[in-house]
Amino acid sequence: MTNLLELKFSEEEITQVMDLAACNFTPELCAKHLDVDKEAFLQLWQNPVSDVRQAYDAGKLKATFNIMNKQKELAESGNITAAQIFLKESKEIEINNIRNQCLFGE
Repeated sequence: MTNLLELKFSEEEITQVMDLAACNFTPELCAKHLDVDKEAFLQLWQNPVSDVRQAYDAGKLKATFNIMNKQKELAESGNITAAQIFLKESKEIEINNIRNQCLFGE
């Protein structure tokens, strides 16, 4: 089994984690793609301050932002369907933010 201290990732690998997360790949599949020990990778991923977790969360956030930003642009240009989708997604994000604030103080 790989020791956690042995798992060091290059900037390219961290970028790969971000890209995989942005496409909704699971942490397990990220480990498989990077060809590292799954259990060691998951231990790093479970640590909210590790580089792996930071990259994973950043990738998901970046993808969500890009999608929402495009929806906003389309909505502002008069696309009614895009406006409806944007408002629906915005409300879901707002509800999740409120829930996380209440439950976790985030």
